[in-house]
Amino acid sequence: MKKNQWFLFCFPVLLFGLSGCVSPQIDSSGTDLIQATPLSAAELGEGFQAQYLPDASNIHQFSGTIDVALDFEGTQVGWKKVASEYERLQSNKVKVNINDNLSGSTYSSKLNEELLNPNTDWDICEGNLGYTNIRGSTINMYSAFQAPNAYCGKDTKWANVLSQTAYRQSASDTSAVAQIVNSEIMQSCWFVNTVAMTAAGEKGYKNSEGEVAYPKTWDDLISLCSYMEDAGYTNPLGISLASSSVESLQFTWLLRIYGDYYYRQFYKYSMASDVWTSYSGTREDVETFAGFGFRFPKVMHLLFDEEDNQLPCGYVGFHSDVYKDFVSQLAKMKGHLMENVDSTEFSALRDLFRTQSRGKSSPQIILDYQGFGLNYLGATSSSFSVGYFDYPTMVSGKFSSGDREGESIVPENTITRDIGGNGGFLSIINHLGNKAQNDLNQDFLKFFLSPYGQTIYYQGLAENGVVPKGLSTVKNELIVIPQAWKDYFANSGKTITFSGNVDQNVFLSYGVRYVVGYKNTQAIITENWRKLLMSNVGSVFSVTAFCNQWADACFKDMKLMCADNNWPTDAYLNPNLNL
Repeated sequence: MKKNQWFLFCFPVLLFGLSGCVSPQIDSSGTDLIQATPLSAAELGEGFQAQYLPDASNIHQFSGTIDVALDFEGTQVGWKKVASEYERLQSNKVKVNINDNLSGSTYSSKLNEELLNPNTDWDICEGNLGYTNIRGSTINMYSAFQAPNAYCGKDTKWANVLSQTAYRQSASDTSAVAQIVNSEIMQSCWFVNTVAMTAAGEKGYKNSEGEVAYPKTWDDLISLCSYMEDAGYTNPLGISLASSSVESLQFTWLLRIYGDYYYRQFYKYSMASDVWTSYSGTREDVETFAGFGFRFPKVMHLLFDEEDNQLPCGYVGFHSDVYKDFVSQLAKMKGHLMENVDSTEFSALRDLFRTQSRGKSSPQIILDYQGFGLNYLGATSSSFSVGYFDYPTMVSGKFSSGDREGESIVPENTITRDIGGNGGFLSIINHLGNKAQNDLNQDFLKFFLSPYGQTIYYQGLAENGVVPKGLSTVKNELIVIPQAWKDYFANSGKTITFSGNVDQNVFLSYGVRYVVGYKNTQAIITENWRKLLMSNVGSVFSVTAFCNQWADACFKDMKLMCADNNWPTDAYLNPNLNL
């Protein structure tokens, strides 16, 4: 049972069978305000603005325990320093446990158990990895963003020290629902060992511009892998097929980036408003156009109605040229992935790339967070020097039939966009009936995402040689940030050009990655991509076989979605259905 579980009038049987009547978290020993003195601006470091120091006259004293359970990816040292300072300010009447014993797919599986467990000890989790109903299992923090946060200074509204990325899930999100608060502004990019790239050039590698330089197209990337292999680097492509990677981390970035690249052209056939017809593949911010908004019957019609399509672009679902070409592009990675790629977690892949501990059998190209380039730059040696580049553009195949026969499947000049923007993805598990515990957990998150808390967090990282994935969603000018980090992000930002809105693409959630929230697609996504991409699977698994199995799983989940929403099970047949 969660420590200090407490219910009004102590009726333990009514809510999930919890028992016990323990006092709430607000201390009743005499005063409800903290007695400890916050650190001074000088103690926090040069440049910290005193007006954003915690206002101790408005910070309540709590008592109790908070369990922070995340897949920290090395950042727990920063969290522990923040936890220690929070405990000090709370006169050590609060204990913050940093639970860092789970990572990768093990963490994801455990998280989904805890989100459904009414007696969980977990308090703060990584909400984006939860496949269960996040809105039903976690608290909405939106009102807290609009209210003063005393950890940010006197009468300072919390939202005033945050970028909108912190509490909006996308650039176009104006929802008053914030089950997840983003703590980092992230971008991702490709990193390459330029020593190996030079060796590939000596064997004949050139990119599509005729230079021994970073890949510009997806075929350049695959070609670079082949020439690296000619130079003695075995299986150089560092992409993980561990469950956590395929479901929510590195590999799924490829599905999101290139799924958006292939399917963004169909926005204009999917809009709720018939007036919304403008679209340009060269626009980064198409989701911000007036009139933008998906109509789900149209989306389902495009993806599922193979026989009687009523929209001008025709059927673009899982048996179409569009989807088959998308899968075929990713299938080109087969033969270039390292051994045991299915059991190599993303964190282990990073270490292999950075240390080159397996010599020429180490990965030479890796997809990762921009911030982790700081680690790679620090690992320079005679056999390793890092460079970085944006997602290369895929040059698609041609339509094989229909009105567009012979045309490029993806219109020329369509840009690739990044997964970037939101990161950190912190949620507070809702302990139903225990407002005091929820208030305590939210208080700690308000502390963590304050200029004071983030400065201390960065101190903890820097003291231990750990770097962030991206910079904080707390406005950076309010935080003391190590100069080397500032310089790196400024320089790499000239090459890594766009942080993207790819996750606004509804096709990702209704077919490219899965049918969100439903079991048939979630059950086979990892298995199918492994069968397609791994060289050592028992039998050949073709693109056609992949598409057939995926179409079947998506169709089953679409039917479940219709049933759950009380829609007709054949809703996909009518794009103009009023749901």
